Amino acid sequence: MLAVAAFAQNPPTNAPQFTFTENFFSGSPYGQNQALGTAVTTQLTANSQLRVDQLTIPSVGYTGELLGPQYNLCGIKAVENLVMSTTINCTNLSIYANGEVGYGRLQQNGNPASHGVAFKLAMAFNYALSTHVAVNVAEFGYTDLGAPPAPGFSRAGWFGQSGISLLLGNSAVASAAKQARWQRAQAKKQAKLKKAMEKKGLSPKEGEAYGS
Repeated sequence: MLAVAAFAQNPPTNAPQFTFTENFFSGSPYGQNQALGTAVTTQLTANSQLRVDQLTIPSVGYTGELLGPQYNLCGIKAVENLVMSTTINCTNLSIYANGEVGYGRLQQNGNPASHGVAFKLAMAFNYALSTHVAVNVAEFGYTDLGAPPAPGFSRAGWFGQSGISLLLGNSAVASAAKQARWQRAQAKKQAKLKKAMEKKGLSPKEGEAYGS
């Protein structure tokens, strides 16, 4: 009866094939606290994606584009098990690690533009609100924006960003992995509930009320 009650709940939303995220960026590079970042991803395997980032810092005339892999750490069994029994488990939360390289361009006050190779290493926490909308709760890491800065400022340093994601299309392989994680999380919750019932000496009917 407990298993029926658990698995009758709505399954998690499908995993998207594409995401489009608008981020508000802040960090130490160029001494700036405000910038706009746009990230686009496409699903490659059950847990890996290809990611493209575009960063704009209008106050210093910077634009940068980066490309690289992103991996959902919920695909690692130890991470899944760590959050499996919580309400924020791997069915609605995605924990990403990404690394990218690209190109940065800085031009100030009509001066000649400076260019350079940019890179970024980061970790992100993404929480799905519905089938088509998620929140990029937090993303933080280290970046070198590539283009030589004005004297007195560094082009590299720590950063953080957060924003809103649009979830587009459906990835069959990623959705199947998400469904499997959901089923494992439900099974673990029911096992914990059954153990608690046995410890308290509850009947199945009493256990149902206890679980609710």
